[in-house]
Amino acid sequence: MIRNNKISLFLLIAVMTIIQIIICDYIYTGPYIHLTLLPLIILSIPGEYGYPKLALISFTIGLVIDLVSDGILGLNSAAAVITATLVRPISYFTINRERSDKIERLTINDVGFFRYFRYSSYLTLVFLITYILFDCAGFRPASFILMRIALSYVANIILILFVSVTLLNKHY
Repeated sequence: MIRNNKISLFLLIAVMTIIQIIICDYIYTGPYIHLTLLPLIILSIPGEYGYPKLALISFTIGLVIDLVSDGILGLNSAAAVITATLVRPISYFTINRERSDKIERLTINDVGFFRYFRYSSYLTLVFLITYILFDCAGFRPASFILMRIALSYVANIILILFVSVTLLNKHY
């Protein structure tokens, strides 16, 4: 049973990584919007993995996406590792500590829509702020950076909630 859960988790992460690669390569949203599923991929990794495994998995997925897409090498990896660092504190803050430790993988059915929305929103904001600051700090004006964070957040939270409801809401 545990082996089947690990295989289904691996397949789920692989599918979302492929979707992210397709988004990077074929969907151009302009300079203001950066679409990403990496916060959702990090969010879907079970809580039984400790921080070192979570950071390593996040780094590896980010590096694969960086290598395959036409982005800056290491940008997704760095943002993914920083997001993975804050997964546990954000889950303790948005969903209480006891409940967060009991649930293997957080879904909308387990914690409710509002808590899941807050949790995924904070992780998405951490990822986007890190990614966008590393991408354009020092080269772009602050108004461009803030506009890019805001527009990317709105687009990504819609995408993440859609994928969460359609793909992640089932117990595998």
